[in-house]
Amino acid sequence: MNSNESRTKRTALNACASLADNLIKLIIKFASRYVFIFTLGQQYLGVSALFTSIITMLSLADLGFGIALPQALYKPLAEKDEDRICMILRFYAKVYKIIAIVVILVGMAFLPFLKYIISAKETSGISHLNIIYILFILQSAASYLFIYKKTLFTADQKNYYVTVIESATSIISTLVQIIILLVTRNYLLYLLVSIIAIVIQNIFISRKCDKYYPFLKNINKARKLDTSEAKVLSKKIYALFIYKAAIAVETGTDNLVMTTLCGLVLTGLCSNYTLIISSITSILMMVMSAATASIGNVVVTESKENTYKIYALLDFIGFWVYSVCGICMATLINPFINMWLGESYTIGLSTVIILCINFYISGTQNVNSNFRNAYGLFYEGRYRPICMIIINLGSSIVLAKYLGVTGIFIGTLLSRLLTVGTFDPYIVFKYGLHMSLKKYYKSHILYHIITLCTGTILFVIFAKWTTTSVLAWIIKALCLFISVNIVYMILFQKNKSFIDLCDRIKKVTKRIFYGECN
Repeated sequence: MNSNESRTKRTALNACASLADNLIKLIIKFASRYVFIFTLGQQYLGVSALFTSIITMLSLADLGFGIALPQALYKPLAEKDEDRICMILRFYAKVYKIIAIVVILVGMAFLPFLKYIISAKETSGISHLNIIYILFILQSAASYLFIYKKTLFTADQKNYYVTVIESATSIISTLVQIIILLVTRNYLLYLLVSIIAIVIQNIFISRKCDKYYPFLKNINKARKLDTSEAKVLSKKIYALFIYKAAIAVETGTDNLVMTTLCGLVLTGLCSNYTLIISSITSILMMVMSAATASIGNVVVTESKENTYKIYALLDFIGFWVYSVCGICMATLINPFINMWLGESYTIGLSTVIILCINFYISGTQNVNSNFRNAYGLFYEGRYRPICMIIINLGSSIVLAKYLGVTGIFIGTLLSRLLTVGTFDPYIVFKYGLHMSLKKYYKSHILYHIITLCTGTILFVIFAKWTTTSVLAWIIKALCLFISVNIVYMILFQKNKSFIDLCDRIKKVTKRIFYGECN
């Protein structure tokens, strides 16, 4: 099997494993949320959404150090340089220990300020609020255990091993949490299960990694990185910290501002929408980013022309996927919430539209993030996240006073358009692809116009189709999904990236059937 076939196979395995894992988690998550709401109520839902946002700004996953590590491992893995792999992992193990301590300290320092965010009236029916917050901090800290080993699977395009373990522990822990809520209605026990599950999950992943890579037993004996190399990695870590901290602020401060200006209950209501959107985003990103490690291999081994061709293809796929899902979501999400939780849990259409636009814009920008990560271009755009934080906080607070919760999400949209939408493609094209941005803006202007026109027309048509049952909603969803795809197939039938995609699908299909026949 040649390198391209191997890369395609591993990408497909990662994508399939991620898709199956997230679909299972999605079903369990919705069941858990349903039980949570009708056993603990809207106040606890608002507290959960608020504390999750606060911890999001401190958590390892959202700070994104796991991105710099696989990027540093691409080359030594390709060269099978086991000594260097151990050296890098030893360095990052120390980094993670420092981060864990900082997260706990900063999280605890935030505790006295909770009373200024949540009014005493809104928390009158909630017991042990401070203990709940501390458990959230411990849950975040638990995610740091052995996490650096897990990243080795990601860098080596074998993340499907991690996916299986994470899926199993997530399903079991969520089922246990549902039982606890139904039997005891105790939120503290509910949170303790999450902490225990994370610890067990990381232990299993670490042992699996040790078994698959026997040379990891030499990590503690590995030489320290040279001072110059440590400085280079530290520089990337610092720049990436700013990047991911900005994203954490973008997503996390929405609920902080919302709770302070609009109230805890509304924060809880909006969290149901963000749960759906984030779940769909997670599924799409896991499938799309399954190729991230492959991108790392591409930028090291392929020519600039082939690299751009792959970039254009992934950019087109990203547009198609997020555009179709965004259009469907704008039309279907309120009827779904109504069926799932009841009409009292729905929010205004204007807010829904802005949330869906945010989803679409964020999704179409992912290819730039993936290529930026693969190239290791963290330091070059270090000022972009600072601009993003300032625009997001400032515009969200000001607009919230005039437009309420809709204004908060408009502020988030503006921060993404004015920063991520301009800085990231500039960095990738200038320092990575070494090409002009004309092609990028030409294609994206076309993508956005088509999304806006198609989405508006289909929304007006399908909004008149009322659904009174789950079956009717599913039929409506399928018809809408098929309609958007048919429109896009007609519009893009002569597009180079679409033709390239069709050719690749045909080749993969022939290979599958050929293999089965032989």
